[in-house]
Amino acid sequence: MAATAMNAGPSGASLGSEGEIQMTDVSDGAGFVTRRGSFRAAHVAEQNIEQQAFILDQMAGRPAIRTLKAWALDQLAPAAGETAVDVGSGTGEDVVAFAASGARAIGVEPSPGLRAEAVRRAAGADVEYVDGHAEALPFADASVDVLRCERVLQHIDDPTPVVKEMARVLRPGGRIALIDTDWATAIVHPADPGVLQRMVDYFLHETANPYSGRRLRGLLADAGLEITGETAATMIEAQDGARQGFVAMMHLTALQAGVITEAEAETFARTLAEAADRGAFHLSLTMYAVSAVKP
Repeated sequence: MAATAMNAGPSGASLGSEGEIQMTDVSDGAGFVTRRGSFRAAHVAEQNIEQQAFILDQMAGRPAIRTLKAWALDQLAPAAGETAVDVGSGTGEDVVAFAASGARAIGVEPSPGLRAEAVRRAAGADVEYVDGHAEALPFADASVDVLRCERVLQHIDDPTPVVKEMARVLRPGGRIALIDTDWATAIVHPADPGVLQRMVDYFLHETANPYSGRRLRGLLADAGLEITGETAATMIEAQDGARQGFVAMMHLTALQAGVITEAEAETFARTLAEAADRGAFHLSLTMYAVSAVKP
């Protein structure tokens, strides 16, 4: 059976695609957009799919994320004949990984464009992609053996009912793995401490669920699931990250929001660029993964 995409119901504002929150930019270049939180479900209909896919690909290639993906797949151990679901499946590579085990592999993704891109990339693999939302998964009670959800909950204001919904569809003995970022772990150096703190406070406030990584274990436990493992990986940015990507846009976003002055924005950007020129720039961010089983 070749890759298929199905519409499982009406679209709605509920699930962000797998990936990181994108902040404001004054340009229309790849990587950042003018709508705050472009991966939020409220913006699904407005998504620039090429841009979204590019960002997802860039993140998926980072060593820390590859490490967490491999850990989660090992914890989940999908087997032939089982039903394995990726919630917020994006471009679909993790659904294809499920299919390689012989499981019935299904990706749940609210973006029609990303579902189409996932089908294109699957290249005949035996996978399915369905329209659906995290708080109302298109599956019967106790019908899923394996479920993963990566970097989605950070985009949801209240993840508690979402994780309980995931627990609902799991069969007894079903396995689940959650991966997410804790944005409060971000370290940017060098920068004026006061200016940086104002910027960080703004971004944390603007993110739906910025402390998602540290909450994963509690969310699973509160949903009645038994924890089976947990780990973390830290992403460390290369020196060219001082001039491109998230940190290079921080000052523009904060300036546009009125959080910092134009002079502070210019100093922030110049300080990071000069540090990178001498090999002294640092940006790191920690992501967490927790696995559990349904008793």
